[in-house]
Amino acid sequence: MANMSGLLGPGSAASSSEAAASADDWTKALGQTLEKIVLSHAVSNSCRKLRLFAGEEEFEPWLEHTTEMLQEWAVPDAEKRRCLIESLGGPALDVIHTLKLIDPGVSVKDCLEALEHTFGSIEGPEDSYCKFLNSRQQKGEKASAYTQRLERLLQRAVMREQ
Repeated sequence: MANMSGLLGPGSAASSSEAAASADDWTKALGQTLEKIVLSHAVSNSCRKLRLFAGEEEFEPWLEHTTEMLQEWAVPDAEKRRCLIESLGGPALDVIHTLKLIDPGVSVKDCLEALEHTFGSIEGPEDSYCKFLNSRQQKGEKASAYTQRLERLLQRAVMREQ
C-alpha cells in the first residue's frame, strides 16, 4: 500500500484518507436515510392494517383489534396516534379532535379510553364477569369457536376491571 501511494504522487496519502473519511460520512448518511425510509414504510403499511371506525360499527371488536395492533408496533407514540386518527371518521373522529383541543399531546391510551367511554358498552366489570361465568357452548358451536368467544368475554371482563 505504501508503494501505491508513492505512485499516485506527493500528498496522495492525505487525499486518500480524506476520501475515506468522506466515504464513511456518506455511508452513515445513506444508512440514516434508509433507516428513515424503512421506518416510514413500516408505519404506513401498519396504518393500513387498522380498521376504520366512524361510530356506526360494532365498537368492541374494533377496539380489540386496534389495541392489539398498536401494542405490536415499535414506533413512537406520536406515530401510533397519527395512525389511530387516520383510522377514524364521523363522530369517533370528532371525539378525538375535541380531546386534542384540550391536550394536543394526548396519548394513544387516552384516545382509546375516550372512545370507549363514548362508544363502548355501559356494562360494568361485574356484568362482564357474570357473562363470562354464565357462558355456555351453544348447540352446534364448535369447541374452538366457543373457546374464542370465552376468551373475548374474559378479556373484556379483565379490561373493565382495570
